[in-house]
Amino acid sequence: MDKICPSCAKNPDNHSFKKISDKGNVALYYTKPSSALLYDDTDGILSHIDNMLTLQKGKWSVLFDGKGFDMKHATEIRTGAGLVQLLLTKYGALLQEFKIINPTWHITGIIKLAAVALPPDMFAKIKVLEDRKYSVLEFL
Repeated sequence: MDKICPSCAKNPDNHSFKKISDKGNVALYYTKPSSALLYDDTDGILSHIDNMLTLQKGKWSVLFDGKGFDMKHATEIRTGAGLVQLLLTKYGALLQEFKIINPTWHITGIIKLAAVALPPDMFAKIKVLEDRKYSVLEFL
């Protein structure tokens, strides 16, 4: 039985982390933090992601859409640190790629911090597409 995020059961726009496809035995998850109504709900966001990835039995990737990501999102340091912990302790082994589209300068700064915080093999999975504006539809 699927685990349901209690917050997103009330409003699916509260958090932003959704499975959008399965291609070639790799599940693709999409997140756009600037669209999350409760972008500052650290415990809820981490629980939401943890619950979803617990159901993931195989390889997975993330498409992170940075459009609209600004200072209020960048200052949610506990959320970022929690995501790193989930990757390092539970879900990183099956992560294929963490693709970032439409990055803002805030995201670029966070990526520089991630280079120090993540092991090199994990950091190598981060791909930033900054040559143009992208749509999520291009990755389905």
